[in-house]
Amino acid sequence: MKLKRPYIRIVFCRLKLAILLLVMLLFIKEGYAQKVNLEPIPLRVASQVFSPEEYYIARVIDERKDLNPTAFVVVDLMRGNNLETVNLKGGTIHALEQYILEAYPGNRDLLPVVIRVKDCKIIEKLKDSQTGAVEGDIHLDFTFAIDRDEQLVDLLDFQGGISYQRGFRQVNLLEAFLRRSVNLSMKYFNDWIEKDAANNQKLAKTVRLEISDYKGSNDKDTVFYSPNRPLTWEDFKGRPRFNNYAASIFASIGYASNSKVENGEIVVDLVLKTYMLKSSSWVRIGNDSYGLNHEQRHFDIAKIITERLKNTLQALSLAPHNYERKVSFHYLEAFREMNQMQEEYDRETSNGTNGSAQQRWNDKIDSALEELGVD
Repeated sequence: MKLKRPYIRIVFCRLKLAILLLVMLLFIKEGYAQKVNLEPIPLRVASQVFSPEEYYIARVIDERKDLNPTAFVVVDLMRGNNLETVNLKGGTIHALEQYILEAYPGNRDLLPVVIRVKDCKIIEKLKDSQTGAVEGDIHLDFTFAIDRDEQLVDLLDFQGGISYQRGFRQVNLLEAFLRRSVNLSMKYFNDWIEKDAANNQKLAKTVRLEISDYKGSNDKDTVFYSPNRPLTWEDFKGRPRFNNYAASIFASIGYASNSKVENGEIVVDLVLKTYMLKSSSWVRIGNDSYGLNHEQRHFDIAKIITERLKNTLQALSLAPHNYERKVSFHYLEAFREMNQMQEEYDRETSNGTNGSAQQRWNDKIDSALEELGVD
């Protein structure tokens, strides 16, 4: 029995509709709603960006508090904001270091710079599920520091990155966006260091001490040491103490410093001071020139120590990051040496009452002053 033609047409139309629906479903599944496969993000060096002229990157270190994966990426349009995490290929810090060292090769005779990575994140969101548009932000938080004998001296903070848009399937663009962000951080630091290199103390390469003696005038309470200005009893203004001594002097040493940077070198103007304080020095009524000589020799001892300190400081090899600490250390050592020598002087001369010992110390002090060029 033959089928009627209208029935054949209906079956054929239904078949065409079914095929069309199947094709549409396949299209949606394969071409639009399929979850994107996500691989670790590489950082590729397309070419050398530039070679720093004032520094080189020594290493990149990890100081992130958040050790979660670097990127939170849209990979599924049906669940657009259920982000998938992924790291940089080889690990975040390793990938950043390898990229920076290759893209920014430097002369290892220059200043060693360390990049302290505080944060590195890629965060995305689905902007439009119909068009497949994805928005993202890259945030970098770097601190650039100089490595001074394994001590890091911070120079500059960089907190920035870029915002971007991409198509749903264009996950390969993440590498280019991140590379651009890293390049921005390097340019920011390089521009800063080229501008400040000659005048920034942290960037200085060497230190030069210019040492001198204080040349100012005495004031109401202070007498500064001068071979041409010996002490008089009028310099002893303090109230006598309740002890058996006939007189006492407060003699000491100190220094003041100012620094500036000239063509990448720290120039330190260091002024050494040997002084006595009138209000802390005293004498009982009726003392004589012999007693005054004993007190003058205390002042001379302070000057001897100042000159020895000067010679010590002039022989030092100083680094920009710790020269102040070294100068302070040697000053304190000199101060201790002065106190020890003063005590030895008083002990051996019995505070000046032993005349022969006093003469030996007079000769010893005169010889030391002459040897040190104090005249």
